[in-house]
Formats: sequence, structure tokens, C-alpha cells
Amino acid sequence: MLAPAARPLLATWLALALAACPAPGDGDSETVATSATSGAETTATATATATATATEGTSTGSSSSTSSASATDPTTAGEATTAAPTTGETSTTTTAGTTTTTTTTAGTSGDPPGPGGTVPVAGGDYFLLGANYPWKSYGGDFGSNNWGVYGVHTQGPVIGGELSGLAGNDMRVVRWFVFTDGRAGINFADDGTPTGLGDHVLEDMDEAVAQAKAAGVYLVPVLLDFHWCFWGNYNNGVQMGGRADVIKDPAKRAALVSSVVVPLLDHFAAEPAILAWEIMNEPEWVIADLPEASVDGGAEGVPLADFAALSAAIADEVHARTDAYVTLGSASLKWHRVWTPGFAAEHGLPAIDLDLYQAHYYSWMDGQTYTDHPELGTVAFSPLVQDCAALGLDRPMIVGELELSGGASDKLNTLLANGYAGAWPWSLNSDFSIDGGGIKAWSDGQGALTDVPPP
Repeated sequence: MLAPAARPLLATWLALALAACPAPGDGDSETVATSATSGAETTATATATATATATEGTSTGSSSSTSSASATDPTTAGEATTAAPTTGETSTTTTAGTTTTTTTTAGTSGDPPGPGGTVPVAGGDYFLLGANYPWKSYGGDFGSNNWGVYGVHTQGPVIGGELSGLAGNDMRVVRWFVFTDGRAGINFADDGTPTGLGDHVLEDMDEAVAQAKAAGVYLVPVLLDFHWCFWGNYNNGVQMGGRADVIKDPAKRAALVSSVVVPLLDHFAAEPAILAWEIMNEPEWVIADLPEASVDGGAEGVPLADFAALSAAIADEVHARTDAYVTLGSASLKWHRVWTPGFAAEHGLPAIDLDLYQAHYYSWMDGQTYTDHPELGTVAFSPLVQDCAALGLDRPMIVGELELSGGASDKLNTLLANGYAGAWPWSLNSDFSIDGGGIKAWSDGQGALTDVPPP
């Protein structure tokens, strides 16, 4: 990965490159790579085929030129040293002056799971093996835009085959990005206020759910990506990023929840194939006032209080309207405390009612540790080192991104021994390959622990 000093130059180059590159359907095949702070994401712009199966945002095989297993942290270099659902139960929560009463129904979730190395699913407790899909076409899988219609509903059988392949290797949870940087799937007013779901979103999501159920896997739809807050780029009538104001402006924030998130949740209120809704992927890269903040050079930073308000509102709606869990894809264990009720109380923030904690792990985190940090405590950034129980969390923690291109068994043994509740390698359709055979062999040795029943 690039050194910190190089990131502003990269952001400038990207803005120019994206403005010049053709959108899918233009008849060219030029690809522009976008930096990925996680060390795993590559976003590209490529042409659609005649059948509208655009591949923008996709690279296959092993890691791309923008990320590697030996990458150093582009944003933190030098800053650190070497239970089961209960049907019919009613609960009341208060967030930022709003009281929400939730009645639990039978389904995937209900009462949030307690801490520990398993997650309740369909009446059992499991170590959740899964994978990051994470898209067929970055930002274009759910909905359409001026580039065309190339979402999930246009590629159902192909996607179904990929999901079946994951299930065949016992990876039964699939993390899948939905609205990403806002390029498709959401209608906006002229002032940037979200006004509703775009064309084909529900059709695409219905197809994704149908293919998931046919393959016997669960979905974790990721509503937003941190690229949502990148400085806006425009290409053939499509805006990519430039949506930080939707988080910072209370009226726009409320509109995103009421006009976009709520209709989506209502459509899938009792859908057992949706294990959890994820609020955002790696929001830390765009939050300006985090402890040890590391805002990406290509992004407009947002206040933690505003992001917490959005996240709390989404979490409350998920609990009020569905049987699914709520999670958030934290970029690293280094920030695990930020998403806990204790941190929220200490800082006067809205509490985000997460059911599953999630942290991502890449090799740049190896050897980095905080000891008695005044805000973040004592934590090793690597879950291969850090014992989960020592973090004192009130919910299970899943390693939601990591590289498992080889030697999967050793890493999974360590994560299980350290008390984590699942592992979802990156990724099927982006950087890094997945050691499916190694994961399957490890799972076969775990008995019922990883034998999640189909939805």
C-alpha cells in the first residue's frame, strides 16, 4: 500500500482519472483502480457487455497491484507500538431522544446474542464461516443508473453458481455490498436529499435472496461503504461518492433512513436468509474525530456524533422491523471500543445497538498494539494475537474481513481458540483468492460447530 504522504496525490489522480474514464457501455475496456484503505478492496470502472453484465468494480483472482499480504497500514504507520431468540419479548430503547419499542418474533434474531465464540442461528449456536462476495459490480448489483441495468436480476444463475460454490466449502454467510458510494440504487433530490429506492433495487435484492436460499447461504447486506464520503466524481451522468452531507445534515440523514432503509427493511422483514444488516463498511476511514483518527486523503471527514446518530437510527429500525441482526464493519480491532455502549456513554453519543461486533484484519496490523491507551485501551490489532474475551465485549465478535488465500486451517484454529465467533475471508470477486479447500477441510473437523442449517 502507499505511504501516508502519497495518499493526497493518489486522491487527486483518482479524481482526474475517474472523470475521464468511460462508464460501462461506452465501448471501451479501460480500468481505473481506486485505493482501498482496508488493504483488500479494489474498485474499478470497466465496460458492460452486450448483455448488460457490467463488471465495474470487479477484479478476480489473487491480490491486485494496489494491495498485498505484506502491505503496511497507509493511515496508521508509526502511531502504535510493536443467547437464543425469545419469541414475543418486548424491549424499549431510547436513542437521541427517540423511544423505540421492539417486539421480538421467531426468526434469526431477537434478543441480542451474548459474548462468546458462537452466534445463535436457527436454534443453534455456531462459529460462522462465510466469505465476502463482495460484489459482482461495485455499486451496481442493486439498482440501476445512467450506465445501464446490470444488477443481480440480470445475472441470477451465474451468481447462484458462485454462492453454491461457497456453500460447498462450508462458507454459509455471504457479505455483500449494496449502495456502496451511492452511484446506484438510491434516488436523490437536486439538493442531495435521498428520496427513495431506485429502480430495480427490490428486484435485484429479491433475486439475491432467492439465489442465496437455493444455495443454502445467509446474506449480510452492507448498506454503505466508506467511499460514500469520498469527494464526488461524475462519469456519464453518474455521481460516485460526494455524499458526506447525507450523514452530517440531520434532515438528509433522516430521509436516508425513512425513504431508503425502511422500505428495504420492510420488504424483507421476516426473511430468514438475511442474517444481519451491516450499516457501513469501515467507517473509521471517514470519521474526522475518532481517537487516532485516520481520514482517507480522498474523503470528506464526518463527525463521529453524526455517524453514530445515523447508525443508531438504522439499528433501531432493523430491530423494530425485522428479525435480523445488526453489525458494523470496523476497519480494525484498534477501534473496537468506539462501537461499544461504554464508549458512547463516556462521550455522550447515541448508543448503536449492535448485535454482532465485527473487525477486519490484514497483515499491516501485525505487531501493532496499544497499551493503556486513554480512549482505546489495551489491544493488539491482530485477532491472531488478541484474545477476544479480554476485550470485555457484550456481544460476539466476527472477523469480517481477512486474507485466507492459503493456510486457512492454522488461522481458523487460532481465531477459534481466541474466542472469535466467525471468519469471512476477502474475497470471491475482488482482491485475494480464498482457500476454499482448506476452509472446508477445517470445517469438516469441527463437527456441529460450523454446520449452519440452510435458511
